[in-house]
Amino acid sequence: MARAVRTAVVAVAVLATTAGCGLGAALGQAPATTSAAADPGTVAAATSPAPPTAARGPVQVAALPLGGRAGSDQLTVTVGPVQTGLVPPMPNWPESCRVDYAALQYVPVTLGYGRDELAGHLTVSTTAATPADVGPIGVFFDGAAQPYCQDDPPFQPVDTFWSHQSDNRVTAYVVLQDAVTPATPQGRADVFGTLDIRIDHLRVHSGGDVPYTPGTPTVGALCPDDADAVCVPLP
Repeated sequence: MARAVRTAVVAVAVLATTAGCGLGAALGQAPATTSAAADPGTVAAATSPAPPTAARGPVQVAALPLGGRAGSDQLTVTVGPVQTGLVPPMPNWPESCRVDYAALQYVPVTLGYGRDELAGHLTVSTTAATPADVGPIGVFFDGAAQPYCQDDPPFQPVDTFWSHQSDNRVTAYVVLQDAVTPATPQGRADVFGTLDIRIDHLRVHSGGDVPYTPGTPTVGALCPDDADAVCVPLP
């Protein structure tokens, strides 16, 4: 199912691949409206699975010029701190994805650029260092015009964005379901550092999906199997 994704004022469109959400909300537990709207004290009192993960500053994992037939631009990719026991701050995510949000962990991955109408895909993948027993991992771009969690399996490793009249950035949330358990009461923040992200199919959507050609990164690297894609580990 295609769904439109938008930042700030208007939309980031899902053009090809969709992401979904996990199943299994805790019985009797009403989902939060959004993590931003919820009263932090109320959420903590109601769920309190573990002390919050210590925040760290955002880490830039990629920076590179974009060129080619689409013109020129500059792409940056920044990863924020791990968040524990909260739903991603996206409208309608908790209502559509009725997971046990007290057991979630996620990291925000923000793409910055200079021109409007940037579109592309972001894929998260496990590596040999990723524990075999991790719960589902999914990618969700900020702001869906259609409901999340419509796919099978519900947590998908790839999502597509299209920025339109935004503030020159769009955020994806890499979400780990079932991170906080009796065996891992602090969550599994170490798992994120074993994951890789890939950003590809970069293009200008309003111009007929004219592709960008990534230049040499000053931070991060292009993919060894595709010089038109960016491949970097999560920090």
